[in-house]
Amino acid sequence: MSKFCKHPFHTIQIQNTGDVYCCCCYWTNFYSFGNIFEKSFDEIWNGEKAKEFRKQFIENNYKYCNLEVCDPFLHEFEPDYTADYPKKVEFSYDRRCNVRCIFCRNEKNKEEEEYNRQKEKRIEENFDKIFTPIIQKAEVVELNSAGELFASKHSIEIVKKIIKINLNIEFNIISNGILFTKENIDAIGLDKHLNTVIISMHATTEKTYNKLVENGNFKALMKNVKYLSELKKEGSIRNLQLNFVVTAINYKEMKDFVRLARELDAKAFFINYHRQIDSDELMNRLDISLTSHPQYNKLVKMLKNPIFKEECCVLNDYLKELKPNKKKLTNILKDLFKK
Repeated sequence: MSKFCKHPFHTIQIQNTGDVYCCCCYWTNFYSFGNIFEKSFDEIWNGEKAKEFRKQFIENNYKYCNLEVCDPFLHEFEPDYTADYPKKVEFSYDRRCNVRCIFCRNEKNKEEEEYNRQKEKRIEENFDKIFTPIIQKAEVVELNSAGELFASKHSIEIVKKIIKINLNIEFNIISNGILFTKENIDAIGLDKHLNTVIISMHATTEKTYNKLVENGNFKALMKNVKYLSELKKEGSIRNLQLNFVVTAINYKEMKDFVRLARELDAKAFFINYHRQIDSDELMNRLDISLTSHPQYNKLVKMLKNPIFKEECCVLNDYLKELKPNKKKLTNILKDLFKK
């Protein structure tokens, strides 16, 4: 049986504009299957645009994908141009957040906030009519890769609605972890519905964390991650994943991050720096995975350490494929001989 990326067959991502994607809109170059406010979901999910997208995947053609930022996760299954209702529904549009990671976002302005609020209001007003049938047939709902669930009244209310619609639903929650407390879990009613929890940490020390995350709280983060680890060990959470975006600031803590994940019965997931905000200077300074970066070869050498082969450690495909920059090594040797 051949392996394919399962997202076009099993997943949808819904934006606040109503546009429907099979995964992150940035990863699919904004290839939308259709708009939920303009067509029925059945027309969108098995419409011509969706069939065309799946057809390309079946032919192992990822021409609609941005492979610079996406590494397709391949699974064995029998694909078809049409598909049943999606098993996973992603809501990825609410950008409200209680922190600002320096590689993630710029400050928002009032005009953008008002624009988003208008779009959210439309979703709230049409939720019962449009979104309930989709949620009733789903197995997993994922949020919020765009912001922070516990920092948004809108997203919290959406979660409560979803649980009322489908009592068997499970959630994948992407969070910065600072507000992921027992009290907040219980208040929303998430305690019996957690499938996967993904915490964006990026560091093992408070000093490094504070260089990457503005308005963060490392002590609260560590306290909550340890609580989530307890839930994982007792079976209340299926999967616990700790994310680490590799930069020139934090790469020296990667080995300690694997050790921390091992201790917490979690996965350490390492991702190369992806450009999120419009700053060449920031990208060139932070992205140590660029062959032109002064510390590039140090990262490549470190990744050969056996600790990155441990079961609890996952390197994304881009990091796995990094090779020494021989030209840079040659220049270093030349400089040494000159001296």
